[in-house]
Amino acid sequence: MRSPTRHMVLAAVVTLVVAGLGAGTGLAQDKNKIIAERQELMTQQGREMVVVRNYFQDKADQAAAIAAMESLKKSVPTVANYFPPGTEGPSPDGKWAPKPEVWSEHDKFLAADKKVADQLAALDAAVKSGDKTRVEAQFKEIGFCSACHDTFRAKLQ
Repeated sequence: MRSPTRHMVLAAVVTLVVAGLGAGTGLAQDKNKIIAERQELMTQQGREMVVVRNYFQDKADQAAAIAAMESLKKSVPTVANYFPPGTEGPSPDGKWAPKPEVWSEHDKFLAADKKVADQLAALDAAVKSGDKTRVEAQFKEIGFCSACHDTFRAKLQ
């Protein structure tokens, strides 16, 4: 004869296992969502830098460059938020992935992001000045994506 306590324990174990499997699925979905959001952020930042480049190359107007800079000044300081522990993995297109150094050398990662954020202030001032030669010089000094990508991103394909 089986005891009711044994059934209750078995039911509890089954419930915990099922809940754990569901949580694992949720974590995987969250990770995939964060990776997709991270990729979208980086893509958008790249587009905004193109607008700034296009401005000093006479392919965009100053108002568009100023708007791009406003967006960059807001988004760049948030980059680290898109790399929480446990979100290692390739971009949705499978071409790139963060290197483990993002997490193992997190202080360096944060410092690189802060450096770019600080440099954006000078680029912003140049864009607002209307001096395209100054904008170009500041743009080239930043090296925007390479500030982090050279150290913290791996090409997969």
